[in-house]
Parts: sequence; C-alpha cells; structure tokens
Amino acid sequence: MRIYTVHELPGAPLDGAGIVLVKEGFSFPAFLLSWIWLAFNRLWIALAFWIGLTAVVSFLAERTLGVEAAAVCSLALQFLLGFEGNDIRRWTLARKGYREIGISGGSSLEEAERRFFAKWDRPLDVAPVAPLSAPVWPRRNAVAPAPANTATHDVFGLFPEAGPKRGN
Repeated sequence: MRIYTVHELPGAPLDGAGIVLVKEGFSFPAFLLSWIWLAFNRLWIALAFWIGLTAVVSFLAERTLGVEAAAVCSLALQFLLGFEGNDIRRWTLARKGYREIGISGGSSLEEAERRFFAKWDRPLDVAPVAPLSAPVWPRRNAVAPAPANTATHDVFGLFPEAGPKRGN
C-alpha cells in the first residue's frame, strides 16, 4: 500500500478540483528521467537548480576525480532526486498556497483518491447565488423586444445615419 499526502488550494471549488495527492517515498520517474520529470511536474525553480547543480558537479568531478568518479557523482545526484522528488513537489505546492489537509492510502493513486473522498466530510460553505432577473438564454417562443426609436438617439458606430442606405 502506498501513502499519499493530500494538499488543498484554499479558495478552490469544493468539487475536489483544488486537491492534489503526492506519494510518499522514492520516485522512480524522478530518478530515471530527472529533468523531464521536473519539467512535466512544472517544478521550474527545482529544474533550474537541478541543471545548475548537475553541470557544476559533473564539471568539478570530471576535472578533479576523473570520468568514472563523475559518473558515480551523477548517479548519486539521480538517487538524491529520486528520494527527494516528492518532497520538492510538496514544497512547490506549499509555495503556491496549498496546505496539507490529510493523508490517504491505496494500492494506486485512484484508490487513494476514492478513499480520501469517501471519508471527506467537509461542509459545503458556498454562498448562495442570487437568482437572475432575466433568463440567460432566450426561450423558444419568446418575442424579441421592439427596437428603440433610433431617430431620437445619437448613432453609435461607423455610419452617420441609422437605417438603410438611401440612393441619390
């Protein structure tokens, strides 16, 4: 069973659209596809830091320790991102205003979501919406209102006179 932390964006619709589940533990996609995983999850600050860190470590390790040591250092950095990738996601969510509201578990993400929403007893504190004074869409047999007398009003637009063009 996998454990997920549940994060909510305050002020988001109460239909669950502002809810994000992040898995606890090692992230194999982050380990295998480091910068692609960071870009896919839109972790832009972490991506910039990752590119700079790997470039500096690879350059220094190759210059001082050799090519084999640079490969070992690169592999160590990949493992570090694998272990810390989901924590970086949580940090980014917290920076965006999300707050952790609970944990959930399941054999897959979908099962963890089902379990979380099955026990989610949040009250719907939605303000009532005032009724509209007129229908948004016209009814089928509704009669269109009569046009206002344009002769008494100033004309607004590209034409100097209201009405059809008159011949000479």
